[in-house]
Amino acid sequence: MAWDSPSLPAASSAVVPSGPVLLGQLANSVSQAVEMNNGAKELAETPRLALGATEKNDDQPMPCAFGNYVLLVTSMNMANYTVVLPTADGYSVSLGGGGWFAGLIVAVALAPGLLSLPLAPRILRNRYKPGLAAFVLLCAIGNACYGLGQLAGSLWLLVIGQALRALLWGACGRALVQHVVYACCGKDRRSAWTARQGNISFSGMGLGPVVAAALSKVSFKVGALSVDEYTAPGWFFCVVWLLMLLVLPLIPEPERRFEAEFVRPTSGEERKCIVWPDGRTLWCLFSVMVTAGTVAVWETSAAIVTQRYFGWSVWITSLFIGAVFLSSMIGGELVRCLLKRRPSLHELDVTVTGLAMILICSSMLYNYLPSSQGPTRPYEVTYALGSILVMNAANYSRNYSVAMALRSAASVINEMKDMAVVAQAAFMMTGRSGGALLGMGLAAMPGGVGLVRAHFCLLLVLSNIVLNSTDKKGNSTKR
Repeated sequence: MAWDSPSLPAASSAVVPSGPVLLGQLANSVSQAVEMNNGAKELAETPRLALGATEKNDDQPMPCAFGNYVLLVTSMNMANYTVVLPTADGYSVSLGGGGWFAGLIVAVALAPGLLSLPLAPRILRNRYKPGLAAFVLLCAIGNACYGLGQLAGSLWLLVIGQALRALLWGACGRALVQHVVYACCGKDRRSAWTARQGNISFSGMGLGPVVAAALSKVSFKVGALSVDEYTAPGWFFCVVWLLMLLVLPLIPEPERRFEAEFVRPTSGEERKCIVWPDGRTLWCLFSVMVTAGTVAVWETSAAIVTQRYFGWSVWITSLFIGAVFLSSMIGGELVRCLLKRRPSLHELDVTVTGLAMILICSSMLYNYLPSSQGPTRPYEVTYALGSILVMNAANYSRNYSVAMALRSAASVINEMKDMAVVAQAAFMMTGRSGGALLGMGLAAMPGGVGLVRAHFCLLLVLSNIVLNSTDKKGNSTKR
């Protein structure tokens, strides 16, 4: 027909569409406009939701089987990290190493995970299970290497085993958990599931020393292979990870009904999307690193202090570390309830109080060297009380530092929040790795562990006082 010709001028009135055709085109245009308007509105309110998500789907829970498996992986990984703490120093000494090498053994259980963080988008692009399978398999191999260290008589085999276990933790651990929350869980359920994951992770940290206490009584040989308090943790978790690898094929791949499609920007748009965190966000990220390092410094040094200077057995030391972790988890819940009941109490005030408590109570941790003539009981009581106070303060200070970092970044631009999500995981893993190395190395120095913690926290408290005052005046820190 003549009106279909593209060469005909727009003003030509040679042929006019019939009434039904014109009404059909008009209805189609209106339908497309309404759809685009609804999609734009939904993207503006919830950028991470797919366009087809409805209010009913916002309350969609995490897929049960896969969600529970991810929680189990998180708990077992943290238990695997802390199970070696009571015996790492003794294992290192038995193979000719010292405190610093024991710290290296613990530190490499987290640090290599930083290398896999940039690969997370590619690994998690289409499916979760292949990445999880690779991570679980490396955990089994790494624990086997840790158990074979005594037979081989090599300290470096322990380091290699720990590094293999941690290699994919950044991409298939920290990043995977956050990716699953936003892709498979409704927005009304995300906060609750994230909090649950944090509690499960901390309970796993307390479970590790309890398992170490039970394994400290194990001693038998299989040919030339000796299974004792040093090698038993490696073989125990090797079996655990192999069982989890066998269960994984039975877990269905979750449906990513809330995952948004992202279009790769052009070079010009990519330059415009580059964002840098402001001072407050950077401070919060630095606070995350230091508080995570505080936890690592204590958990690694406690094994040396209690056994070498107090004469505690591996069994008692393991139960002590587990009890302190449990008390810290309870303390964190009490602080959360306090903030809920008192809305006037700001998270920044809680963080400042926690850092100040770490600063003050660290003095109770570096007076542990007993005198040659006095009893050790007063030192033990002081150390135990100081450990509980410091770990409680570090726990809730770290939690609310993360919350403030993400909120501060999101108040600037959404891309900065995405950056802060990855950055807080990197800062936390860096703090844990560096703290583990310092804790083992400085535990033998009078005042070393406490002074390192105190100097870090003094810097943070002073800078936080400035942020606190400007926040209450309504300046740039309040958004």
